[in-house]
Amino acid sequence: MTTSIDLTEQEIAELKSLTNQSDAASAVRCATTEYLRFARRKRLKELSGQVQMDDNWRGLEDVELKEQHGRR
Repeated sequence: MTTSIDLTEQEIAELKSLTNQSDAASAVRCATTEYLRFARRKRLKELSGQVQMDDNWRGLEDVELKEQHGRR
């Protein structure tokens, strides 16, 4: 998909420098990818303490191991 944006020469130069990309399009793609990664991690951190987890991994592991042993 194509999108047109207006950036100053200084903004493009800084993007190219910070992303180590030689052309403007690659620099914008790289910066966008990194921003999306950052935003997703921030959103995930905001969930900290809000998700209830069952501490049942030992029981689930036992069931899985028994099933694997039964297939042999």
